[in-house]
Amino acid sequence: MTNAPAAPPHADDDLFDEGTPLGVMPGTVRGARLIAGVAAAVGVVLIAITIALGTGGSLGALIAGYLPTFALIPLVLLFGRGGDLVRKATVGAAALAGLVSCTGILTGLPPGAVGIVANGAVAALLLRPSAQAWFTRER
Repeated sequence: MTNAPAAPPHADDDLFDEGTPLGVMPGTVRGARLIAGVAAAVGVVLIAITIALGTGGSLGALIAGYLPTFALIPLVLLFGRGGDLVRKATVGAAALAGLVSCTGILTGLPPGAVGIVANGAVAALLLRPSAQAWFTRER
């Protein structure tokens, strides 16, 4: 007799993440959705602060830096019913947003390193097997 804990239900299935029941969005997809939403919300707040302070010289660069992050929002809204093309488009947009964030490091404007980390996390979470299984499941 062994004292090893029993495997969670559906431990062999890539769709299940930390015991997520069938039909429930895995934690990797929910996490990617949350991170993308928070990153876009931070961008909106920073743009509003820049407008309120009247530093118009950097407003265009700030908006341009966040455009790829804002492009994630319509894709994130499709996570519940979208297919694998939505996942691939989101990974591509997140990778582009991460690259654009690199220019923030050079110019001193947001999103900078935070954008690289946030968008990299979105892409990494959506490349997990549980996320791929979620988007390729039968509907």
